[in-house]
Amino acid sequence: MSSVAIPKLGFGTWEMGGRDFPDSNNDDQGDINAIRSAIDAGITHIDTAEAYAGGKAEELTGKAISVYERQKLVVASKVRDVNLAYDSVLSSCEQSLRRLGTDYLDLYYVHQPNPAIPVAETARAFNRLLEQKMIRGVGLSNVSTSTIREYNKFLAQPVCAVQNHYNLIVRQSVLEGVIDFCRANGIVFIAWRPIQLPVPALGIASLAQKGAYPLLDEIAGKYGKSNAQIAVRWLTSQNGVGTIFKSRNSRHIEEIVQTGTFEISGEDMRRLTKDFPLQKADAFTSKGYIKLS
Repeated sequence: MSSVAIPKLGFGTWEMGGRDFPDSNNDDQGDINAIRSAIDAGITHIDTAEAYAGGKAEELTGKAISVYERQKLVVASKVRDVNLAYDSVLSSCEQSLRRLGTDYLDLYYVHQPNPAIPVAETARAFNRLLEQKMIRGVGLSNVSTSTIREYNKFLAQPVCAVQNHYNLIVRQSVLEGVIDFCRANGIVFIAWRPIQLPVPALGIASLAQKGAYPLLDEIAGKYGKSNAQIAVRWLTSQNGVGTIFKSRNSRHIEEIVQTGTFEISGEDMRRLTKDFPLQKADAFTSKGYIKLS
Protein backbone atom coordinates (compact mmCIF):
# COMPACT_ATOMS: atom_id res chain seq x y z
CA MET A 1 0.00 0.00 0.00
CA SER A 2 1.04 3.60 -0.64
CA SER A 3 2.75 5.32 2.30
CA VAL A 4 0.73 8.47 1.49
CA ALA A 5 -3.07 8.62 1.23
CA ILE A 6 -3.54 10.10 -2.26
CA PRO A 7 -7.04 11.26 -3.27
CA LYS A 8 -8.50 10.21 -6.62
CA LEU A 9 -8.63 13.83 -7.81
CA GLY A 10 -5.78 16.30 -7.68
CA PHE A 11 -5.20 19.81 -8.97
CA GLY A 12 -2.24 20.52 -11.26
CA THR A 13 -0.35 23.79 -11.73
CA TRP A 14 1.39 23.38 -15.10
CA GLU A 15 1.53 26.78 -16.89
CA MET A 16 0.61 28.67 -13.76
CA GLY A 17 2.99 31.60 -13.43
CA GLY A 18 4.27 31.02 -16.94
CA ARG A 19 5.39 28.07 -19.04
CA ASP A 20 9.07 27.12 -18.94
CA PHE A 21 10.02 30.48 -17.39
CA PRO A 22 8.23 33.03 -15.20
CA ASP A 23 5.88 35.28 -17.15
CA SER A 24 5.95 38.88 -15.94
CA ASN A 25 2.50 39.43 -17.47
CA ASN A 26 0.96 36.41 -15.75
CA ASP A 27 -2.21 36.86 -13.71
CA ASP A 28 -0.65 35.66 -10.47
CA GLN A 29 -3.66 36.41 -8.31
CA GLY A 30 -5.87 34.59 -10.81
CA ASP A 31 -3.71 31.47 -10.46
CA ILE A 32 -3.75 31.72 -6.66
CA ASN A 33 -7.52 32.09 -6.74
CA ALA A 34 -7.84 29.03 -9.00
CA ILE A 35 -5.86 26.85 -6.59
CA ARG A 36 -7.97 28.11 -3.71
CA SER A 37 -11.16 27.49 -5.69
CA ALA A 38 -10.06 23.87 -6.11
CA ILE A 39 -9.33 23.46 -2.40
CA ASP A 40 -12.59 25.14 -1.43
CA ALA A 41 -14.41 22.72 -3.75
CA GLY A 42 -12.92 19.77 -1.87
CA ILE A 43 -9.61 19.07 -3.65
CA THR A 44 -6.82 18.37 -1.16
CA HIS A 45 -4.12 17.04 -3.52
CA ILE A 46 -2.10 19.87 -5.14
CA ASP A 47 0.58 18.99 -7.71
CA THR A 48 3.40 21.26 -8.87
CA ALA A 49 7.08 21.10 -9.95
CA GLU A 50 10.28 23.10 -9.87
CA ALA A 51 10.25 23.13 -13.68
CA TYR A 52 6.87 24.85 -13.91
CA ALA A 53 7.52 28.49 -14.80
CA GLY A 54 11.03 28.17 -13.38
CA GLY A 55 9.72 27.68 -9.85
CA LYS A 56 7.08 30.40 -9.98
CA ALA A 57 4.25 27.82 -9.95
CA GLU A 58 5.58 26.58 -6.62
CA GLU A 59 5.64 30.15 -5.28
CA LEU A 60 2.04 30.74 -6.32
CA THR A 61 1.04 27.37 -4.87
CA GLY A 62 2.72 28.31 -1.60
CA LYS A 63 0.79 31.57 -1.42
CA ALA A 64 -2.45 29.78 -2.27
CA ILE A 65 -2.12 27.07 0.38
CA SER A 66 -0.84 29.39 3.11
CA VAL A 67 -4.39 30.09 4.35
CA TYR A 68 -5.25 26.40 4.82
CA GLU A 69 -4.27 23.80 7.41
CA ARG A 70 -1.17 22.23 5.89
CA GLN A 71 -1.76 18.77 7.38
CA LYS A 72 -5.08 18.49 5.55
CA LEU A 73 -3.39 18.87 2.15
CA VAL A 74 -1.37 16.45 0.02
CA VAL A 75 1.28 18.62 -1.63
CA ALA A 76 3.43 17.15 -4.39
CA SER A 77 6.36 18.56 -6.34
CA LYS A 78 8.96 17.22 -8.74
CA VAL A 79 12.69 17.46 -9.26
CA ARG A 80 13.87 18.01 -12.84
CA ASP A 81 15.77 15.33 -14.74
CA VAL A 82 18.90 17.54 -14.88
CA ASN A 83 18.92 17.77 -11.07
CA LEU A 84 18.99 14.07 -10.18
CA ALA A 85 22.56 13.98 -8.86
CA TYR A 86 22.74 13.54 -5.07
CA ASP A 87 23.55 17.12 -4.05
CA SER A 88 21.23 18.57 -6.69
CA VAL A 89 18.25 16.57 -5.44
CA LEU A 90 18.82 17.83 -1.90
CA SER A 91 19.24 21.41 -3.08
CA SER A 92 16.20 21.23 -5.36
CA CYS A 93 14.01 19.92 -2.56
CA GLU A 94 15.17 22.63 -0.16
CA GLN A 95 14.39 25.30 -2.75
CA SER A 96 10.97 23.79 -3.52
CA LEU A 97 10.11 23.75 0.18
CA ARG A 98 11.17 27.38 0.50
CA ARG A 99 9.07 28.46 -2.48
CA LEU A 100 6.08 26.48 -1.19
CA GLY A 101 6.44 27.81 2.34
CA THR A 102 6.28 24.37 3.92
CA ASP A 103 8.74 22.17 5.76
CA TYR A 104 7.77 18.92 4.04
CA LEU A 105 6.32 17.47 0.84
CA ASP A 106 3.81 14.65 0.92
CA LEU A 107 5.08 13.45 -2.46
CA TYR A 108 8.34 14.22 -4.23
CA TYR A 109 8.67 12.96 -7.79
CA VAL A 110 11.46 12.32 -10.22
CA HIS A 111 9.94 14.40 -13.01
CA GLN A 112 11.56 12.33 -15.74
CA PRO A 113 14.40 9.76 -15.66
CA ASN A 114 17.90 10.78 -16.67
CA PRO A 115 19.98 7.83 -17.92
CA ALA A 116 23.18 9.85 -17.42
CA ILE A 117 22.71 9.84 -13.63
CA PRO A 118 22.67 6.49 -11.76
CA VAL A 119 19.37 5.58 -10.14
CA ALA A 120 21.26 4.50 -7.02
CA GLU A 121 22.63 8.03 -6.58
CA THR A 122 19.22 9.68 -6.97
CA ALA A 123 17.59 7.13 -4.65
CA ARG A 124 20.27 7.79 -2.02
CA ALA A 125 19.29 11.46 -2.02
CA PHE A 126 15.59 10.58 -1.73
CA ASN A 127 16.42 8.30 1.18
CA ARG A 128 18.17 11.22 2.88
CA LEU A 129 15.07 13.39 2.37
CA LEU A 130 12.87 10.65 3.82
CA GLU A 131 15.18 10.27 6.80
CA GLN A 132 15.08 14.03 7.45
CA LYS A 133 11.27 14.00 7.05
CA MET A 134 11.47 16.60 4.29
CA ILE A 135 9.35 14.26 2.15
CA ARG A 136 6.80 11.61 3.11
CA GLY A 137 6.71 9.58 -0.10
CA VAL A 138 8.59 9.03 -3.36
CA GLY A 139 6.97 9.33 -6.77
CA LEU A 140 8.15 8.73 -10.31
CA SER A 141 6.82 10.39 -13.45
CA ASN A 142 6.98 9.36 -17.11
CA VAL A 143 8.39 5.93 -16.27
CA SER A 144 8.23 2.30 -17.33
CA THR A 145 7.95 -0.72 -15.04
CA SER A 146 11.68 -1.37 -15.33
CA THR A 147 12.48 2.08 -13.91
CA ILE A 148 10.05 1.56 -11.01
CA ARG A 149 11.73 -1.77 -10.22
CA GLU A 150 15.18 -0.17 -10.40
CA TYR A 151 14.27 2.59 -7.95
CA ASN A 152 12.71 0.12 -5.55
CA LYS A 153 16.02 -1.72 -5.34
CA PHE A 154 17.62 1.32 -3.70
CA LEU A 155 14.85 3.22 -1.92
CA ALA A 156 14.35 2.91 1.84
CA GLN A 157 10.60 2.79 1.21
CA PRO A 158 8.96 1.70 -2.05
CA VAL A 159 7.71 4.09 -4.70
CA CYS A 160 4.19 5.09 -3.65
CA ALA A 161 2.98 6.97 -6.76
CA VAL A 162 3.58 6.93 -10.51
CA GLN A 163 2.40 9.78 -12.70
CA ASN A 164 2.19 9.16 -16.46
CA HIS A 165 0.25 10.56 -19.41
CA TYR A 166 -2.97 8.54 -19.63
CA ASN A 167 -6.47 9.22 -20.88
CA LEU A 168 -9.09 7.91 -23.32
CA ILE A 169 -6.63 8.48 -26.19
CA VAL A 170 -3.20 7.85 -24.65
CA ARG A 171 -2.94 4.19 -23.61
CA GLN A 172 0.83 3.70 -23.35
CA SER A 173 0.77 2.86 -19.63
CA VAL A 174 -1.78 0.11 -20.23
CA LEU A 175 -0.04 -1.41 -23.22
CA GLU A 176 3.34 -1.42 -21.44
CA GLY A 177 1.87 -2.89 -18.25
CA VAL A 178 2.62 0.07 -15.99
CA ILE A 179 -0.88 0.35 -14.52
CA ASP A 180 -1.15 -3.38 -13.85
CA PHE A 181 2.28 -3.32 -12.22
CA CYS A 182 1.23 -0.41 -9.99
CA ARG A 183 -1.95 -2.20 -8.94
CA ALA A 184 -0.04 -5.37 -8.11
CA ASN A 185 2.47 -3.46 -6.00
CA GLY A 186 0.23 -1.04 -4.12
CA ILE A 187 1.41 2.00 -6.09
CA VAL A 188 -1.11 4.73 -6.86
CA PHE A 189 -1.19 5.52 -10.58
CA ILE A 190 -1.93 9.17 -11.36
CA ALA A 191 -2.91 10.19 -14.89
CA TRP A 192 -1.73 13.55 -16.10
CA ARG A 193 -3.68 15.42 -18.80
CA PRO A 194 -6.97 13.53 -18.33
CA ILE A 195 -8.81 15.87 -20.67
CA GLN A 196 -6.47 15.55 -23.63
CA LEU A 197 -5.64 18.87 -25.26
CA PRO A 198 -5.93 19.14 -29.06
CA VAL A 199 -2.94 18.00 -31.13
CA PRO A 200 -3.87 19.11 -34.68
CA ALA A 201 -0.81 17.49 -36.26
CA LEU A 202 -2.09 14.11 -35.07
CA GLY A 203 -5.73 14.79 -35.89
CA ILE A 204 -6.60 14.85 -32.20
CA ALA A 205 -9.27 17.14 -30.77
CA SER A 206 -9.77 17.99 -27.12
CA LEU A 207 -11.72 15.40 -25.14
CA ALA A 208 -13.88 18.28 -23.90
CA GLN A 209 -14.98 19.20 -27.43
CA LYS A 210 -18.55 18.33 -28.36
CA GLY A 211 -18.88 16.74 -31.78
CA ALA A 212 -15.29 15.49 -31.96
CA TYR A 213 -15.96 11.98 -30.64
CA PRO A 214 -19.51 10.64 -31.20
CA LEU A 215 -19.08 7.85 -28.63
CA LEU A 216 -18.11 10.37 -25.96
CA ASP A 217 -21.00 12.65 -26.97
CA GLU A 218 -23.40 9.71 -26.73
CA ILE A 219 -22.31 8.58 -23.28
CA ALA A 220 -22.13 12.15 -21.93
CA GLY A 221 -25.69 12.71 -23.17
CA LYS A 222 -26.87 9.48 -21.58
CA TYR A 223 -25.66 10.58 -18.13
CA GLY A 224 -26.44 14.27 -18.55
CA LYS A 225 -22.78 15.14 -18.06
CA SER A 226 -20.15 17.04 -20.02
CA ASN A 227 -17.61 15.23 -22.19
CA ALA A 228 -14.87 16.34 -19.80
CA GLN A 229 -16.71 14.81 -16.83
CA ILE A 230 -17.03 11.46 -18.60
CA ALA A 231 -13.34 11.50 -19.60
CA VAL A 232 -12.29 12.12 -15.98
CA ARG A 233 -14.78 9.65 -14.48
CA TRP A 234 -13.56 6.94 -16.86
CA LEU A 235 -10.14 7.33 -15.23
CA THR A 236 -11.17 7.57 -11.59
CA SER A 237 -13.56 4.62 -11.92
CA GLN A 238 -10.54 2.39 -12.55
CA ASN A 239 -9.02 0.56 -9.61
CA GLY A 240 -5.86 2.24 -8.35
CA VAL A 241 -6.06 5.14 -10.82
CA GLY A 242 -6.36 8.83 -9.94
CA THR A 243 -5.77 11.97 -11.94
CA ILE A 244 -4.70 15.60 -11.75
CA PHE A 245 -6.44 18.31 -13.74
CA LYS A 246 -6.01 22.06 -14.12
CA SER A 247 -8.42 24.90 -14.73
CA ARG A 248 -8.55 28.58 -13.90
CA ASN A 249 -12.34 28.56 -14.18
CA SER A 250 -14.14 27.92 -10.87
CA ARG A 251 -17.19 26.54 -12.71
CA HIS A 252 -15.03 24.01 -14.57
CA ILE A 253 -13.29 23.07 -11.34
CA GLU A 254 -16.62 22.36 -9.66
CA GLU A 255 -17.69 20.35 -12.72
CA ILE A 256 -14.69 18.04 -12.36
CA VAL A 257 -15.13 17.74 -8.59
CA GLN A 258 -18.68 16.54 -9.24
CA THR A 259 -17.38 13.54 -11.19
CA GLY A 260 -17.21 11.73 -7.87
CA THR A 261 -20.99 11.87 -7.55
CA PHE A 262 -21.97 9.50 -10.38
CA GLU A 263 -21.01 6.08 -11.75
CA ILE A 264 -20.54 4.90 -15.33
CA SER A 265 -22.03 1.47 -16.00
CA GLY A 266 -19.75 -1.50 -16.64
CA GLU A 267 -20.93 -1.72 -20.25
CA ASP A 268 -20.25 1.96 -20.92
CA MET A 269 -16.82 1.66 -19.27
CA ARG A 270 -16.13 -1.28 -21.59
CA ARG A 271 -17.20 0.70 -24.65
CA LEU A 272 -15.03 3.68 -23.71
CA THR A 273 -12.09 1.38 -23.02
CA LYS A 274 -12.36 -0.83 -26.09
CA ASP A 275 -14.14 1.26 -28.72
CA PHE A 276 -12.83 4.78 -28.23
CA PRO A 277 -11.22 5.99 -31.48
CA LEU A 278 -7.69 7.32 -31.98
CA GLN A 279 -6.11 5.29 -29.19
CA LYS A 280 -2.37 5.90 -29.13
CA ALA A 281 0.37 3.57 -27.98
CA ASP A 282 2.59 6.53 -27.10
CA ALA A 283 2.33 9.49 -24.77
CA PHE A 284 2.87 12.89 -26.35
CA THR A 285 2.95 16.61 -25.74
CA SER A 286 3.13 19.63 -28.02
CA LYS A 287 6.88 19.03 -28.09
CA GLY A 288 6.57 15.49 -29.43
CA TYR A 289 6.27 11.90 -28.26
CA ILE A 290 7.41 10.74 -24.85
CA LYS A 291 9.06 7.36 -24.42
CA LEU A 292 8.50 5.88 -20.99
CA SER A 293 11.96 5.41 -19.48
